Amino acid sequence: MTNSERVLAKAVLAAAKKMGLTYDQLAMVLGIDLSRINIDYCKLSSLQKEIALKLIRITNALDSLVGGEISMMQHFMKSPNKITKGIPLDQIQNISELETVLQFVEGLKAKP
Repeated sequence: MTNSERVLAKAVLAAAKKMGLTYDQLAMVLGIDLSRINIDYCKLSSLQKEIALKLIRITNALDSLVGGEISMMQHFMKSPNKITKGIPLDQIQNISELETVLQFVEGLKAKP
């Protein structure tokens, strides 16, 4: 595992924690079997890296929107959302819905 891959792994773990994802939920989103391997030592595919980066972007946008209030970030992730048409925590487990959640939170962040 390269240094940049370690940094990405640590960043996505921190992002998942802020959003209230369990280790198992993160593994499911990334498509990693954690029963046999630890994300800290896992070589991620390009798709898994892309998903990890999107999770980090979601976390950064939410962090900015709620002023760093982790409880509010977790509330957003666990609550039904009419605009994204689902519960973000469930939606991020599907790549197209992950993109929907990302576009929504980054869109809100971009509004003046």
